[in-house]
Amino acid sequence: MKENDLNKYLIETEYCNFTDHSIQSLANTFKKRYPHNKEGLIEAIFYWVRDSIHYRIGLWNKLASETLQERSGSCTNKANLLVALFRACGIPSAYCVLRIRGESLFGEVVLPEFVDKISENTIHVFVQIFVNDKWIKCDPSADVFLADKTNHLDTRNNLLDLDIVSGSVLNFKENSIIDEKCLLYNIDHIISKKPETGKGFVVEIGNLYISFLRSNGRQIKNKDEIRPLFKKWLKKNSKKHHFLYSMQGLLNQFMPKIKK
Repeated sequence: MKENDLNKYLIETEYCNFTDHSIQSLANTFKKRYPHNKEGLIEAIFYWVRDSIHYRIGLWNKLASETLQERSGSCTNKANLLVALFRACGIPSAYCVLRIRGESLFGEVVLPEFVDKISENTIHVFVQIFVNDKWIKCDPSADVFLADKTNHLDTRNNLLDLDIVSGSVLNFKENSIIDEKCLLYNIDHIISKKPETGKGFVVEIGNLYISFLRSNGRQIKNKDEIRPLFKKWLKKNSKKHHFLYSMQGLLNQFMPKIKK
């Protein structure tokens, strides 16, 4: 790819705001550590975003600098921060957006009563970087603390390392990907879109559940143990959400047709 064609993969956008002081400061730290080692620089940035920014669900319309400050984010947030850091270091980077069947994204570890709350079609965002004269894919979504505690329940939760030669992406089930658009230099139109379901009780419980998995996932031997162990953990850590979650369970039991 010609240099002129790569320039757009180095630009700043409203949400990929890599000239923000906090992003510049972190990028400069990495550049000082790897002044003459581009692959080492790329690996260091990837693993930092993967593991230092904890995965969560919910609101994705965040600036890259906000994701850095909050130290947590959705796949979209983490991909956007990764692109921002790469571009701040002069490394051409792009977005890849998958439209995917919702049940395939979260797999076997999703809470059973929330299966019907997942959109039939959803998106998953990861990153492409231009290195050694070619584009490779990388996905920083799941942090090491979450993946290592849940991959025994579903291999889709296996931790993704950076393969600087061939790239690496999540292993989705066959026929689960509806559409794929890659080498996108700007996804502000996606990040700025207001989510229909990315807030409220379901997301609060969902993120508490992710915290539970991150700290206690290895205690779960199979998916039938998920709900009772989570309820016990929730009662200890948040009585308010334990009560709301129990009420949600009753509603799902006696009024299963309420899905909207």
